[in-house]
Amino acid sequence: VRLFKASLATVRRDFDKLAGQGGVVRVRGGLRLPPSFSGATFASREVQNAPAKRAIARRAVSLLHEGDVIFIDGGTTTYQLADYLPRLKLRIITNSMRLASVLDERSAGSGWEVFLTGGLLYPQSGLLIGPAAQNNLAQYHAHRAFLSVGGITADGVFNTNELVVESEKIMMTHADRVVLLADHTKLGCRAMCKVCDLAEVDTLITDRAPDAAHRRAFKQAGVEVLTGA
Repeated sequence: VRLFKASLATVRRDFDKLAGQGGVVRVRGGLRLPPSFSGATFASREVQNAPAKRAIARRAVSLLHEGDVIFIDGGTTTYQLADYLPRLKLRIITNSMRLASVLDERSAGSGWEVFLTGGLLYPQSGLLIGPAAQNNLAQYHAHRAFLSVGGITADGVFNTNELVVESEKIMMTHADRVVLLADHTKLGCRAMCKVCDLAEVDTLITDRAPDAAHRRAFKQAGVEVLTGA
């Protein structure tokens, strides 16, 4: 209020708008940055920018064809795929216990086969990571890998946990095409661990058209950009 010479009501409305866009979290008396992967439960991250994640998932499943084999990692955006996967013959390989459980509940008559890796259960995430998960993933080949990320910049793709990144790298290596699912709040952000350069990504699905600088970077790297609706 002092800095911008605005009323309390105006500042509150601005705070609500910023929180609604998903980049910050509304708290009593102000705003805070969203918690990182390592410090937040799956449930708390799942509700952040949920409409955008659902829109991205709807667009992502339009890429699927009968008989596809797909990797799906354990992020909260990729988790939304469970609500929109078509009733096609698909083989789904995942390191997410949560995703596997939901798919199992809905699999009757679906044509899906679900393969779940072993590994260390990362606390409060439902995610299987570590050497056992990595060795299991390396046994498979997929038509597409659908991956969540912690951030994307012109310098590459980032995530917040080393073991998560190692599993994602294996999925990328063993897939014909790499598809990132990331809402607009991830663009321009970095996280602790680099996953890959942009040139190693085939498709980015996001909820809003990227700004001019990101569009140039994606075009230069050969990344196809699709927007969910």
